[in-house]
Amino acid sequence: MTENQTECKASPEPEELHYLGGIDEAGLGPILGPLVVAGMVLEGPAGTNAWRDLAACFCKKPASRSDKRVRVDDSKRVKTGKHGLAHLERTALTLHYAKTGRLPETLGEFLAGGLSDLPRELARYPWYQDLDGIPFPRWNDRKTLELTAHLTLQQMRKAAVTCLAYEFHAVSVGRFNASIVRHDNKSVTLFESSLPPLIGIVEASAQDAQDRACDYSLHVVLDRQGGRSRYRPLLVQAFPGTKVRSLREGKSLSEYSVGAHTRLTFVEKGEDRSFPTAAASCLAKYVRELCMERINHYFRQLAPELKPTAGYYSDGRRFLEDLGPLLDEQPRELLIRNR
Repeated sequence: MTENQTECKASPEPEELHYLGGIDEAGLGPILGPLVVAGMVLEGPAGTNAWRDLAACFCKKPASRSDKRVRVDDSKRVKTGKHGLAHLERTALTLHYAKTGRLPETLGEFLAGGLSDLPRELARYPWYQDLDGIPFPRWNDRKTLELTAHLTLQQMRKAAVTCLAYEFHAVSVGRFNASIVRHDNKSVTLFESSLPPLIGIVEASAQDAQDRACDYSLHVVLDRQGGRSRYRPLLVQAFPGTKVRSLREGKSLSEYSVGAHTRLTFVEKGEDRSFPTAAASCLAKYVRELCMERINHYFRQLAPELKPTAGYYSDGRRFLEDLGPLLDEQPRELLIRNR
C-alpha cells in the first residue's frame, strides 16, 4: 500500500503501490443453496493493518455491547446471536459501500453486481424470481446503514486506504453439479469457483498500478481449501504464460509467486490473519444467506408449516423429507447438489 496515494498520482516518478487481497468461501458443505466465493483487495500505505489502522470504524471483536464499530471477522463469528443476520449484512454492505459509494436499491440489483451472469442463471430457478421487487437491505434500516457506511468510508480515506475490489462469485446448484460431473472432485470445483475473484483481484491491482504509472506488489491470502497443500499445477493452468513458483508447501500453509508482482498464500484460518480475507468471508456468507432466504420463502409459501433450513447436510435432508410430495413438483437438479 502506498506511502502517499496523492503523491503517486501526481508524481512522474514511479513508486511502489502495495495491495493486500483476500479470498474466502461460504457454502462448500451444504446440499442446498449456492457455493459463494468472494474477494477483496485494499490499497494503502506499506505495512497497513486495517484492523489496527482503521480501528476507529472496524473491529475484529466488539469491546463491549455498546461498541458500534463494524465487525470484520470470520463470518461465523459475525453472524452470531439474535441479530446475527443484521450484523453480517452491516459488515458486507458497509464494505460494499466503500467500493461503490452507494447501496443497491433491490436484491436483484445487488446480485447483478456479482462476477458471473447471475441474474440470467437464476432466472431458471422458481425460488429466485422477482428479485428486483425485493427492497434492500434486508435486515437493517437503510438510512442508518448508509450513514454508517459513509462515515466508515471517510475514515478509510483519512487513513489513505482504498477498497479497490469487493466482489463475489455465486455458483448455483446447477453449475455446481455440472462442475462436479466435469471434475469428479469437490476440491477442484472449489478452486475453479475461486478463480473469478482471484483473477479479478490480480487484474484490478495491475490495472490500477498501470493507470498510476507505479510499480506494485500484491499479496493475496486465501483460506486453505480442504486438505490440499499443492496448488502450483492448478495455478499454472489458471495463469497461462505466467511464471508460477512454489515458495513453500506444507500442511497448514502453501505459498506461491505468480509473475513478478503477486504472492499467493493459502493458509488455515486465513480470515483470522487477514482483514480482506475476513471481509471476503462475510460477503460470501451474506450472499449465500440472501439466496437461502429466497429458497425458504418460496417453499414456505407452498407449505407454511415448513421449518426453514440453512441447507447443511442433516437439516437439508430433513427439509427435503418435510417437503414430501411437493419435492416431486420441483426441478431437483436445481435444488439438490450431487455432492
